[in-house]
Amino acid sequence: MTAVPPGPRTPVDAVVRTAQYLAGIVSYEGLWPQLGRLVRNFFGADVAAFVAREGEGGERFLHCEPDCPMLAAACAEATAMVFESGFLATEAVRIPAPHEVILLPIGRERQRTAYVLIAAHRGSTALSRDTLDLYLALAGLIETTLDRIASQHRFLSMADNVPELLFQFVEHDGRWVFSYASGGARAALGVEAQALIADPELLFAGLDEAGGARLREALHASAAGCRVHLPLCWRAPDGGLRHLLLDAVAATGEQGRPVWDGALRDISEQVRLEEESRRNLLRLNKSMEDAIQAIATTIEKRDPYTAGHQRRVADLAARLAAALGMPEEQIHGIRLTAAIHDIGKIHVPAEILSYPGPLPEIEFALIRTHPQVGYEILENVDFPWPVAEMVLQHHEHLDGSGYPRGLRGDEILLGARIITVADVVEAIALYRPYRPGLGVDTALAEIERSRGARYDPAVVDACVELFRAQAYCFPETADPGRVFARPPAQRKPEG
Repeated sequence: MTAVPPGPRTPVDAVVRTAQYLAGIVSYEGLWPQLGRLVRNFFGADVAAFVAREGEGGERFLHCEPDCPMLAAACAEATAMVFESGFLATEAVRIPAPHEVILLPIGRERQRTAYVLIAAHRGSTALSRDTLDLYLALAGLIETTLDRIASQHRFLSMADNVPELLFQFVEHDGRWVFSYASGGARAALGVEAQALIADPELLFAGLDEAGGARLREALHASAAGCRVHLPLCWRAPDGGLRHLLLDAVAATGEQGRPVWDGALRDISEQVRLEEESRRNLLRLNKSMEDAIQAIATTIEKRDPYTAGHQRRVADLAARLAAALGMPEEQIHGIRLTAAIHDIGKIHVPAEILSYPGPLPEIEFALIRTHPQVGYEILENVDFPWPVAEMVLQHHEHLDGSGYPRGLRGDEILLGARIITVADVVEAIALYRPYRPGLGVDTALAEIERSRGARYDPAVVDACVELFRAQAYCFPETADPGRVFARPPAQRKPEG
């Protein structure tokens, strides 16, 4: 508890020295006795007391300097009036000698006066206007002090109870040191705040070489307003590995030196959950791909003459999507869609699929239903890509001549346009039940002839470049010579 110095000589000196003294009060501990002695020494009061509002209409004496048992009863009515009105009041009382009393409202909580200062001066002479003005100035200084202490108390309470290290870094003699570290250091790092302040190398020593270099580099980019958001791996003194996240903003401190205000929190559990979620997603994707492959295999078992067709279309479609610069995730979706693009053929009798000659019109119309059937099978499956829609559109043409909806131009998804070209090239180039393979040259000639009419020009160009400049070959082709053979066509090339 700080001793109150001797009283000032002038009223102005009283206010100045009061402000200086109050600036040194940083906590509630011993606050009211100190304020009582200050009022007596600096303002000449014979008795100084503080009363707090308590509950609905209740009052409680916080401190009286010196002890004066009669003061509370003598000033009870005036004190209640000041609490109610929020205005200064004066009156004459006997405690037991005559005293002139001033009652000052201090602070407000929820629009009500929080405290009343009672200052009693011995004698029966009314207090002057100048004295009242001095007390009003004192009330303002006390309110400011109470607000500051409350703010500091709230900050320190939160800082020590939130599970994050709140800190201020200051550069000192070429080293970064903690000028402040909150009690959250225990939760974030497992060390005490005072240990960090005493030895900031505790933090840097736990970082690997790359992490320490990133942190120091970030701290030296200390232009005011600069922000840092930096994930770090930190080895605690107990040997445990923690994942930390540092958020800080640069500011200008004392003497113009750079400082960093920020927070450091332990995100190890978040990282663990994200990693677990990533593994679960990988397992889910693997299960989905296995299911798709099982569907594709089932279709191929029913149609042995086109075994591997969907797999080859999927490989070519993925290569075309990559050549067009599509993101990896979209390429993956196109590959999976192409791997089951003919799933609707499960609705077509196997004897029609393997029919060795030209199909009658009714049977051919049945085959043309497979995009719609495929869509209906897949539309309620929650894929991360528009798989069902691409399956539905893989026989649509830019000029509207395709089926089942006769879509045109950009109405057709790019993924579907890619699968269409891959499907046509594979179907023409390789063997079918009703004819031998016509070869890649014939397939490329077909898509070039209909470039911009049926087929997307960019996709056609990428396909021609892939085969002719990059010597692409379909995977799992048992007889490569058959791919390039060009025997006479027995049926109009499909597409």
